[in-house]
Amino acid sequence: MFNWFNTQYNFSAAEVKVFEDGTAHLLTMAADIGQGVETVMTQILAEALGLQMGDIRITAADTAITPQADLGAWGSRLTLFNGNAVLDAANKIKKKLAGAVAAKFSLNTIFEIEFEGGRVFAKGKPDRGMSLGEAVAFVQKLQRGEPVVARGYYTPRNKGLVSPAFSFGAQVAEVNVDQETGQIKVVQMNTAHDCGTVINHMAVEGQLEGSIQMGLGYALSENFVMDGGKTLNTNFLDYKMPHAADMPPSNSVCIDTYEEEGPMGAKEAGEGLVSPTAPAIADAVCHATGFRCMDLPITPEKLLKGLKKL
Repeated sequence: MFNWFNTQYNFSAAEVKVFEDGTAHLLTMAADIGQGVETVMTQILAEALGLQMGDIRITAADTAITPQADLGAWGSRLTLFNGNAVLDAANKIKKKLAGAVAAKFSLNTIFEIEFEGGRVFAKGKPDRGMSLGEAVAFVQKLQRGEPVVARGYYTPRNKGLVSPAFSFGAQVAEVNVDQETGQIKVVQMNTAHDCGTVINHMAVEGQLEGSIQMGLGYALSENFVMDGGKTLNTNFLDYKMPHAADMPPSNSVCIDTYEEEGPMGAKEAGEGLVSPTAPAIADAVCHATGFRCMDLPITPEKLLKGLKKL
């Protein structure tokens, strides 16, 4: 059993290499299963090193060469955990490069060094510096050709809590109910979600819409039928998942906050909004009809039977 609170293992790790041509290579075990984590990790590294995203190559989930530390793509943890590991590696790289630039230009401290626009320079004095590639070449010369590479790690230390941060959200559902047929149509879903500082608006929007899709099926159509331990509806004709044409119009609002534990203030933006979708729809149906369904999904048969008992 994995010891969450006093483990010797790192929860996440990342490796960053920088090169004389001003590019970087990010290696991570974070698995992108459609949520866009590779894009977000690239954004975080680019922001930290003052590079463009096109300057960064990423290798992910290759067990032959990437750091062997990651708990997997679950629990909405990848941006926070792996993002912190990427930042840790980036900061180690920056310390090496900043020290060399500070020494070359006789600056008092490496904290006077900025990374921006592909350059490493004295704060407020862009002319007293060099390109990131030149800084890498300078450090490599000092290191007798040794590559400029660093590994970063992240393991939460949070006084016994499983998660280092928690997100919050709310949903409002608008529905139309045909009381003769029992058909329920979701007219509009409104979502407000606190995911810390938003790193990629398009990715967050996609995550929230995916959460609505999952919750919509849970609320109205996905009925897992079993008899004597056997599944009776063994295909997607009988187990009905909502598809694109079933998706209601949605309005998503990100409540921009800053999570101190998260990379650049970010935290979860995925599974959190699955939870309120079905309760919001069930509550809307109750407001419209007076029938409170206590057994999901809310099928037309259940609704009509419930209305007869009112």
